[in-house]
Amino acid sequence: MEKLPARAGLQWVKQGLEVFRKQPGALMALFFSCMFLTMLSLFIPLLGGMAPIVLAPLFSVALLQGCADADQGKRTFPQLVFIGFRKPARKPLLLLGGLYLMVMLLSIMILTMLDGGMLIKMATRQIPMDQELIENSRSALFISSVVYIGGWMLSCLAAPLIYWQKMAVGKALFFSVVTVMREIKAFLTTAVMLFLMFQVLTAIPVILFDSAQIEVTAIFTIMLMMTVLMHCTLYASYRQIFGAPPATAEAPPKATP
Repeated sequence: MEKLPARAGLQWVKQGLEVFRKQPGALMALFFSCMFLTMLSLFIPLLGGMAPIVLAPLFSVALLQGCADADQGKRTFPQLVFIGFRKPARKPLLLLGGLYLMVMLLSIMILTMLDGGMLIKMATRQIPMDQELIENSRSALFISSVVYIGGWMLSCLAAPLIYWQKMAVGKALFFSVVTVMREIKAFLTTAVMLFLMFQVLTAIPVILFDSAQIEVTAIFTIMLMMTVLMHCTLYASYRQIFGAPPATAEAPPKATP
């Protein structure tokens, strides 16, 4: 396969929007199901704070399968939230989630080393908020964010490769990193387009409304929709590079009277 041009990223965003428009309500319902289970995972003893990151790949494949079903004309159901928990994908997806956690811990460690832990202390209320300290920590926050986002981007195809291609974690990460690096122009274009869309969309409620509560609610809603759109776009990129994945074979079980 020849290297894709940068404009392929624009096509992925466009195709992601088309997938989202096919079943926006169903895809949002699936996403809310993922959010509900994520909140429940916070109550896991000892692991509650880390559980959402470790479980992220399992919920990601649920959203990606929902995109595949919507794209192929099959109804997307909230029950898809559990597909990542099934064998044989569960263990490698959890291992991938553990790697996500390590990348986050690395980015936090870099942030702490660069700003002396000031932002972490302010976030945990060990010291009062200070505007000057926040300004001084901005470059450190940027560097740590680049590390985390870069790690996520390089591994973004690993979860669908594990689930759809039945790859082991190491092999999936290898193909994900190689593919993203090969098509880096297209992936960067996608990231920039999604970022600009988010900035423009979140600016609209700030301009239209005077109520801070309405603004926050609108921005939060846009953020949720953009998360689903990001998965629709990731599905579009996977479909072009690796081929269309199968739709779910079985319908969700019907309730017995």
